[in-house]
Parts: sequence; structure tokens; C-alpha cells
Amino acid sequence: MPVRPELSIVIPWKDRPELGVTLKRNRRFFAAHDYEVVAVNCGGDPALFREVLNAARFPGLRGVELPDTPFNKSLALNVGASDARADHLFFLDTDVVLKSDFLEAARGQLGRKHFITVDRVFESEPATERRDSKLRELAYAVHFVDEQGREARVETNRVHLGDGSRSGPGMVLLRRKHFEAVNGMNSDLAGWGWEDLDLLVRLQLELGLTQRRHGDVLHLTHGDDRRDLGGQTRAQSEHLNLARCLESYHQGHYWGTRVDDVTTWKARQVAVTPAPVRGSAGRRTAGP
Repeated sequence: MPVRPELSIVIPWKDRPELGVTLKRNRRFFAAHDYEVVAVNCGGDPALFREVLNAARFPGLRGVELPDTPFNKSLALNVGASDARADHLFFLDTDVVLKSDFLEAARGQLGRKHFITVDRVFESEPATERRDSKLRELAYAVHFVDEQGREARVETNRVHLGDGSRSGPGMVLLRRKHFEAVNGMNSDLAGWGWEDLDLLVRLQLELGLTQRRHGDVLHLTHGDDRRDLGGQTRAQSEHLNLARCLESYHQGHYWGTRVDDVTTWKARQVAVTPAPVRGSAGRRTAGP
């Protein structure tokens, strides 16, 4: 049996060639530790996916394909997390570059009752105008309390006015056992918006976990034309997903769809292993 990696990084993907850029820029951090990276192609072009992985290959990188399906971030994360081997999981977006090697320090903050989200996201093409303000931060948050007195607080957005960065709640580091205890992500949420916040709400309401924030990343700036919104606007998609989440919370339903998703795709998913990396003696090469 292979030794478990220290951390599994799961990246959902569909037809985004910039993954090649972010993998190449992030691999120095990943390769410095015993990490694995599992990229999940959810309905994208298989040829482009293999091209990207082969061009950016490094020890620990591998892929999973879910063919002939619309893109669904939650589905991709559920399958990728199931295929991953580490006890700690980090969900990273396709178009994000780590600014520093913060994941080891973040893992040290997990404890038994916490999950970690990215503290600051900077844009590769920041707004040219910066408002002069005496405020340091501006945050929008939603607070839930259920009939048992369990509470959850999630920030829909936090802006650091001094440096122009924002929070990154969709990039979360957590223990596998906690992810599985709430049955993972909810793939009934499609398009864009609230699928990441929904996980954070359920981790708090169902398990009593507490959120911590750590780390800085760079987002490769793009417009909504790069998002797979299923023909909707971003606002429409987010509103529909929020309504679905609220209906579940009203019913006291704090569960995802991980088990069903993994069962459905177990026989249909395709493993993709990049071409082996030629390394020096004593260093491991790419492969599962």
C-alpha cells in the first residue's frame, strides 16, 4: 500500500487552459511537501485536459475525468475527494496561484474543531481606482441559528480596503472525516454561487466546527464569460442556489450528496496519469 500523502489538493476543471499556468506556478509549493494534486475534469475536453496535465506534470499530480456531464463544481469535488488519499483536503480553484507556502501552517491550525478558508484573494488585474477610506475592512455576513441553538455564520464577501483583497471562502482546508460527516458537497446546487458557502454552513450547524482564515492567493482575473452558468446570469444562479440551501436548512437537512455522487460515478470515471517525470535518484516520480 502506498504511503498516504500529507495533503490532497482537489481542483475542479472544465475547459480552462489557465490550469496549466496555475499548476506550473504552484508546483514549487506542492513539490516541497508530500502533497498530491487531483484535478477533476467535469464534462470538459479530454484532449485539452491531458495536454494541460502533461505540460505541467510534477510528482503527485494526477487527474480524474467525469465524461459527458455538465460542469458541476460540487460533483467534481465529491468525486475528487473520494479519489484522494490524504486525511486532510484542500479545495483549490483552477485559476488561483498560491502567493506563499502557507498550507503547512494552515494545517497546523485545523485542530479538532476547525476548518480553514483562504484569508485574502488578490486579483491579477486589480481595479485601477482605489477609494480613500478610513475603514479597514467591509464584510457582508449571514448568521443562522437552528431550533437546537446551533449557529453558523458565513461571510458572503469581505473586502480589505487597504490592499484591495477579498476573502476566499470557496477555498477550504478541512479534515476528510469532517467532509464525510456532512456527506460532502451538494451537487444539487448547479451553476455558480453558494455551493461553497453551503458546505461551511453545514460544517458549523451539523458538526459545530469553527472557521479560521489563513493564507494569501492570486486570482487570475476574468469575466463571467469564463464561468459555466448554464445559461443564467451569475445573480440568477446564486439566487437559485441560495433558495435551495435555505429550503434544506428550514427542514434541518444539513447533508450533501457525496455518497450518491461517488456511487453513480464509481464505474464511469476515468483515471488520467500524466507522463512520468524524470527525477534525480531517490526522488519519487508522478503517478497514483
